[in-house]
Amino acid sequence: YNQDNTLEMWLEIFLVFVTLFVLFYRYVTKSFGKWKSLGIPYTKPSFPMGTYNFLSGRHLDEMSAEDHKKYLDQGYFGTFLLGKPVLAINDANFLKHIEVKDFDHFVDRTGEAANKKMFAGGDTDKIWAKQLSGISGDGWKELRSAFTPIFTSGKMKGMLKFIKHIAGDLNKEMEEKAKQGEEFELKDVYGKFSLDALASSAFGVNAESFTNKDSKFVRYAASIFKQSKLDIVIIVAKFIPGVPQLLDTLKLNTFKPTETKFFRDIILQTIKNRKETKERKNDLVDLMLDCIKEDTAGNDEDEEESDQYEKDMKLNHTRKGKHNLDEISIVATAMVLLVAGYDTTGMTLSFLSYEMSKNPEAQKKLQEEIDQAYEEAGGEFPDYNAIQSLPYLDMVIHETLRIHSPVGYNTRSATKDYVLPGTDIVIKKDDMVSWNAKSLHFDPKYWTNPTEFYPEHFSKEEKANRNPYA
Repeated sequence: YNQDNTLEMWLEIFLVFVTLFVLFYRYVTKSFGKWKSLGIPYTKPSFPMGTYNFLSGRHLDEMSAEDHKKYLDQGYFGTFLLGKPVLAINDANFLKHIEVKDFDHFVDRTGEAANKKMFAGGDTDKIWAKQLSGISGDGWKELRSAFTPIFTSGKMKGMLKFIKHIAGDLNKEMEEKAKQGEEFELKDVYGKFSLDALASSAFGVNAESFTNKDSKFVRYAASIFKQSKLDIVIIVAKFIPGVPQLLDTLKLNTFKPTETKFFRDIILQTIKNRKETKERKNDLVDLMLDCIKEDTAGNDEDEEESDQYEKDMKLNHTRKGKHNLDEISIVATAMVLLVAGYDTTGMTLSFLSYEMSKNPEAQKKLQEEIDQAYEEAGGEFPDYNAIQSLPYLDMVIHETLRIHSPVGYNTRSATKDYVLPGTDIVIKKDDMVSWNAKSLHFDPKYWTNPTEFYPEHFSKEEKANRNPYA
């Protein structure tokens, strides 16, 4: 009797797991036939990851770029993120509508429902939920309109003093490396520069990247970018029905809780000190505090709209009353600036130097332009306006970003039904679209020398003949 009872118990457990698996399988694969039914070319999905296997060790940017290349002659094609159908865009003219002209339909990156799942958990996870890429709808518009005035040219001029100081530390580090005559990892050096510059201008603190090998600021900032397979499994698991609710109920912090708490405490302490001492450093913390305690003007006097693209990018949002933001909004925004700026800046500067070493003629031309700027400044560091007016420097930076895009894969979630212009494809509310910047940046339709480092891609003449949304 006991043996029969035990066998029956295990059989029931087995049947429960089989039932759960079948339900989960159905949940993930229920939309796998969407693109075929619409007659849209698509990449074949597989359970449970969809089109892209996040556990393969390859970056999503790289995997999606391969698919975009495969469908280069198509304006769009179908993909799947886990079980979610995503319309991948290959045509810059479509992006003009999605990202600019009809942006009111595509304000959200991933949609409110997906954001709630992604940032489910405890108090530190909720901080990430309040940063620009983690909120949606009117909340996103409110945050963006509140903090946009910080980044006008007039405010950026005030930030230059922080960059100049850290640039001196970078020069010293480079001089020491040159004297040693040994190979070194360029990304490490530029990473120190970008982190110290961000820490100084955004957090109002000295990260000591160049002077303190044991700096917690450096260690924790680097840790945020390290993503283990366990981290990926946790992210994927959050999209399993019931898991986000469980994490919220138990208040389990899942994304870098130690590192997040460290930066949260630094920023909150900085805010507290500023309020108590009335000290102003005119860094981003001060400017963000200004934003949440008073209505700010939409535009800076020094800001210019240089072309149609800049005019198109203006956000159409009318705020009702004062900003409804708090200190945690400042914490979240300051932290996302660190995350968005630290690795991307260090990586871009590293690739720029790499391209200069491979293209000595471009390096010589750039050096001559910068030397001329110093000469016109009487041998001193050129001011903000002088740096902004260096045409070849601008061309070199843009060409570096074209070839070595820090962010390739981008997504948007429709906030209301939308018909893709010139087609009969209806993108319904909560449907997603994506595009890959790297694919656009190497498309011969838009670039005269797509596989070469060619700064003249960003000359006035070439820009005038190219779709600006590529």
